[in-house]
This record gives sequence, structure tokens and C-alpha cells, in this order.
Amino acid sequence: MTAPVVEGRDFWDRPEGDWGEGRPEEEALLKLREHANSCYRLGSVALHRGDLEAAENWLWKAVDADHPGGWFRFAVTIYRRGPCPLGDEVLYSYLRFLVQNAAEFGHGDAQFLRPLLTDATAFLAPFTDWEDPDYGPELEAALRAALDVLTLRGHGKEEESGSCHLTSTETSDG
Repeated sequence: MTAPVVEGRDFWDRPEGDWGEGRPEEEALLKLREHANSCYRLGSVALHRGDLEAAENWLWKAVDADHPGGWFRFAVTIYRRGPCPLGDEVLYSYLRFLVQNAAEFGHGDAQFLRPLLTDATAFLAPFTDWEDPDYGPELEAALRAALDVLTLRGHGKEEESGSCHLTSTETSDG
């Protein structure tokens, strides 16, 4: 089963598994990456259609194999799912964690956004050459919004609402 192309070329659609240090020689790692890329594509289609639950499930499988695009789009999915019962601080900390890992695994947009991980008011040079133009600007806005939301939260002006959906691996502390 192949996922339809959402629109145009997707920079991180890498059916050959060639991310990180390139296409792996080891057969088991190559198969894992090929599967991760398929999960990335299916998650991307679900995200494009607004099916956030399916997007989260598929993209998490790509994240599990360190697919840079999977990390980045998983962050978008988590952001779109909304605030956590544990508070916005948890949501935005998790969002920063996801973007940081996307950057570490080679996602260029995440690398560009790194200054916002520690300072939501950081100046970023004008940037139009997104690897992921459908979601890069959205994550930039989300990281910048973290400052406003958390500031309001500190003053008790933000309402509790929505839910945060962490994967079973993050919620299984015992």
C-alpha cells in the first residue's frame, strides 16, 4: 500500500532510508528505515487530512526509528492536539523536546528554529527555504506562542482546556 503524495515533493520522504549518515548498508537497519519512511508518509497524509489521532500513531513509529521528518511532523501533531491536563508548560516543554530531537537527527527547519527553544523572542533571520513549508512556519509560530501562553499562565489568566496526548511510552512510569 502506498500513501498518496499530499502536494509536490516532500523533502523528508526518503523511501531509501537515506537520512542521518546516509543509506544504511546493514539489511535490518535498511528495512527498519524503509518501514519508518512508510509510517512517515501515512502519518503525513493523516496530518494533512486533519486526522490527528492517526497522524500521531503513524508518525510515532517514524520517530521511533529516528526519522527527522517524523520528529518534526510529530511535533506539529502534538501542538495541534492541544493543551495537556498537566498544563501548557508540559505541552511546550514536550514540543521543544521534539523540535530539538528533529534538529539533532538532521531536520534543517528544526535546526533553524533552535534559538526559539530557549528564547521565544529570539531573532531569526528571514527564512523562506523551508524543508517542510507546510509545517515549518506553524512550528515557528507555536514556539513563539509558548512565551505568550506561559506568561498568561503565570498570571492565572489562562483557562484549563483540552487534552495532551502523550504516547504510551511517555506515560508508563509505573
